[in-house]
Amino acid sequence: MANKFLERIRDYFERDKSVRMVADDVQLTAELMLLIRMMFADGRLAKRELLNFKRICQTAFNIPEEDVIDVIAFLKETGYETTAEEAAAMFKGLDVERRRGLLLHMLSIARSDEDLHTDEIGLLRSTAKTLGMTAEDLAKLQN
Repeated sequence: MANKFLERIRDYFERDKSVRMVADDVQLTAELMLLIRMMFADGRLAKRELLNFKRICQTAFNIPEEDVIDVIAFLKETGYETTAEEAAAMFKGLDVERRRGLLLHMLSIARSDEDLHTDEIGLLRSTAKTLGMTAEDLAKLQN
């Protein structure tokens, strides 16, 4: 799975610097894909969710706001076959702080529109479970 995933990413090499940065980092690609899935988990994209996603891209990943649309296009083109579970599984071996960071970013996006939808909660729970984190860990993040 990872090789096929990486091949699709590498095929997209003619993009700008931010897209290349994402393409060269499979964990970053997976994290951004999960954040995008969170934006659409409730079936709609709220403006606040997109703004928060852009803020996270800028502050956490050094992706300038003007590059975010190209990064989203890249992820749409290369990651359409990757499930949320497959993307989360790429984080299993990473340190606990990086896994917590992923969940915090997902939670931040879910709360952006001030309506924590059951499908957003479900995506958070399934991602936490895949990452080996408990419901208690997730509750601590929510506080």
